[in-house]
Amino acid sequence: MNFQWNILLLGVVFLLASVRASSLPGVPSSFTSEERLTSAISASVADEISQEMVKYLKTGVESARLQQLGAELRTSHSKKDIFTEPLVDLSAADQFFTCTICRATVNVFVRTLTGPDGELTGPNRDQNAKKTMLTFCDYFNIQTQEVCSGLFDLNWPIFDYIFNETIAESKSVCGMLPIKICQADQSEYIVNLEIVGDMPTESKSGTPDRSDKDFNVLHLTDIHYDPEYKSGGLADCDEGMCCRDPLPTNAESDGAGYWSDYRNCDTPRYLIVNAFEHISKTHKLDWIYHTGDVPPHNVWSTTRKGNMDMLTEIDALLTEHFPSIPVYPCLGNHEPHPANVFGNENIPDNLRVDWLYGHVWSLWSKWLPKEAETTIRRGGYYTLSPREGHRIIALNSMDCYLFNWWLLYDGSIVLEQLQWFHDTLLAAEKSGEHVHILTHIPSGDSDCWTEWSREYNRIVARFSKVITGIFNGHTHKDEMNVHYTETNLAAAVSWNGGSLTSYSYKNPNYRVYELHPETLQVLEHQTWTFNLTEANLNSNVSPNWYKEYEFRQEFTTDTSPDGIDKLLEKMAKEPNILRKFWRYKFTSADPKLDVGCSDSCLSTTICRLATSNYQDKQRCRELQAILKLSLENENKDDGAATLMPYSVTTLMGLLCLLRFWL
Repeated sequence: MNFQWNILLLGVVFLLASVRASSLPGVPSSFTSEERLTSAISASVADEISQEMVKYLKTGVESARLQQLGAELRTSHSKKDIFTEPLVDLSAADQFFTCTICRATVNVFVRTLTGPDGELTGPNRDQNAKKTMLTFCDYFNIQTQEVCSGLFDLNWPIFDYIFNETIAESKSVCGMLPIKICQADQSEYIVNLEIVGDMPTESKSGTPDRSDKDFNVLHLTDIHYDPEYKSGGLADCDEGMCCRDPLPTNAESDGAGYWSDYRNCDTPRYLIVNAFEHISKTHKLDWIYHTGDVPPHNVWSTTRKGNMDMLTEIDALLTEHFPSIPVYPCLGNHEPHPANVFGNENIPDNLRVDWLYGHVWSLWSKWLPKEAETTIRRGGYYTLSPREGHRIIALNSMDCYLFNWWLLYDGSIVLEQLQWFHDTLLAAEKSGEHVHILTHIPSGDSDCWTEWSREYNRIVARFSKVITGIFNGHTHKDEMNVHYTETNLAAAVSWNGGSLTSYSYKNPNYRVYELHPETLQVLEHQTWTFNLTEANLNSNVSPNWYKEYEFRQEFTTDTSPDGIDKLLEKMAKEPNILRKFWRYKFTSADPKLDVGCSDSCLSTTICRLATSNYQDKQRCRELQAILKLSLENENKDDGAATLMPYSVTTLMGLLCLLRFWL
């Protein structure tokens, strides 16, 4: 009987909601009926929250409806995951909560900022804005007051400027999030670049032979140095980063490990020193690529001086341990203060990060030519030719980062660097150079703005003949991505160096590439790591760094884009190869191995490998279809993989909507 009632209830609500969902302004036409419905529910609930919250902020009196919404939503999300996991990897419930609260918060701020009588237009504007934010934070149990207060203090000046200088709407601001039900058609954020020359007509293939003249290059990324790391401290905390506070006497979990911790913790200085000592003794290197993110994940409590000091300290350690080896770095999203936020000359002087560009130039200038100073000071990017026929282009990929708030202000700010990137590659092509690209955030990452990714990938495809390597970080995973043309030809490969930090649930690692001496194509790479569980059991002994795997030995000798694309197809046909890749992707970390990788996980893994623009999944879908057949042929138990027709989030939203209409 209950089951029949649920079906009837869902049917009634679906009919009621479909009228709204079908005509919801800005909803992409590609949405399924369920996605349209969930998006409509989220928008309706957000609007109701914002109306009730404005009344509450004015009167201090909670309506019965606000109490009900608060009780439902504050217990509907994981609290921590929304701050530590990529938004695209969140559960359906967490995605619904994040989208809905984003829309509600923006609605409240816009409503209270507009008009002469708006609560946030008077002399107590900043104090009232902070009170509003902290009320939201506490009422819906979003995070601790310390975290929310710190995030407000750091980011409010930017949002205040954006809210006053643009027509801010929740669908525009929250539509940038990589949560499908939140996305909206936004013509004001379309970016187009004119590209000179013809696109390739076939996949890029061919891998040269290895030789004793090959270059050996170290790839370091995502060090995330935490000078306040406390061995034995609290590793299981509410905030987005732990291992800084003493372990309470009544703690239910054990303290942080000496050599770092699998939980949401970053890297103590002595681990960085140990890693550099091991690398310098183990490998003969020609140069180093360092793809960003030196500061830790405490994005609510950073300081300008603190970030500068950490950059200086890690730079000194690199110089000490690799005195004669050039280092070619690029910026990560954690380098600025506040984190993630970069702009250009069109924003107010007091909100710009010229201080960061000047500081990194003072550190990097010993490795780079004088002519690189102009673009570094302007936007944190540069190019150089370290030897004849070899060019390096280091990009500031914050132009694509969805948490760089200046994209909300003016998406066209990305055109300047993209145009420079195009023109630099065009000059390299004319000079017969082979090009390596350094960029912190992979273009296929869900947090990378898809408008930017599309134009970036068009440039990569156009100049794929001269691009022989793309190197990035950010995800903390040992992985790669194939870049495809608009006609689905394999054009380039991005190689991700993983991370030196264990944040989160991974073993610290680094990578060494073997490059062809003329083309500079990646012929081989090795990943080195140590088991954190084992190391923390023997804290008085140096970790046992070991070579986890060699790529050619485990996967393929053809490292060209076409060869890697063929490997992906083989992975789809032979899931055990994909399972092996997944294990290495997470550096064989004990917590990940304990959970394993389900069929759904494998499908996500193969898709990620074939995605260089998050909204372009053509090759992903083809490989997923092959994988699905392969998994079915393995005669696995299908029961565990069965999906409910409606997610928990949808059910919750449907019930909220039913109450709203009734």
